[in-house]
Amino acid sequence: MGMKRCVVPSILLMLALQAALLVAGDVDAILLPSQGQGAHEAAMAAKKRPWKCCDQAVCTRSIPPICRCMDQVFECPSTCKACGPSVGDPSRRVCQDQYVGDPGPICRPWDCCDLPLCTRSNPPTCQCMDEVDKCAPTCKTCLPSRSRPSLRVCIDRYFGPFPPACTPSEAVAAGGN
Repeated sequence: MGMKRCVVPSILLMLALQAALLVAGDVDAILLPSQGQGAHEAAMAAKKRPWKCCDQAVCTRSIPPICRCMDQVFECPSTCKACGPSVGDPSRRVCQDQYVGDPGPICRPWDCCDLPLCTRSNPPTCQCMDEVDKCAPTCKTCLPSRSRPSLRVCIDRYFGPFPPACTPSEAVAAGGN
C-alpha cells in the first residue's frame, strides 16, 4: 500500500515535466530564476576587461561579479565595443561594455589624499597636495615640495570622484597624523 502512494505522485510529476517540455518547445529556453537577467548579462559581457583601470566600477554581487566602468572620459579605449555619451556631461564618454571578473586597478595617481584640491564641477577634477616621502608608482609628475624640499608632491590632475582620506577622521581630530 505504501508503494502505491509513492508511485502515483512520481508518475504525475513525470507527466507534468513532459508537458512542460512540450509547451516550452526549445529546452534551452527554460531558465532557472538564478539564470535570468544575470546569465543574459554574463553572455553579453566582454571576455577581456575593456578598460585599463577604473575608478567608478559598478558590479553585481555575484561570484564572479559582472562589472561596468562608469568613468567619464574624453575618449573610450579602443578595446571598448560600445562607447556612449555620459548622462551627466555629454562632452564626455562612458564605455558601456560589461566584464565578468575583477574591475581592475583604480586610475587615480594616488590611493588616498588628506589635502585634495578639487574643482566644483560634477564630477570634480582633483589634485592631491599631500607632501609624502615618495610618490605612488602611478604618479606621472612627482616634484619636490615647495615648503619642505625633502618631501614630494604628485601634481597629476585626476577627473573623477573625490578621493578617500588617508588619515582616519578620528586621528585628525585627536591631532595625530
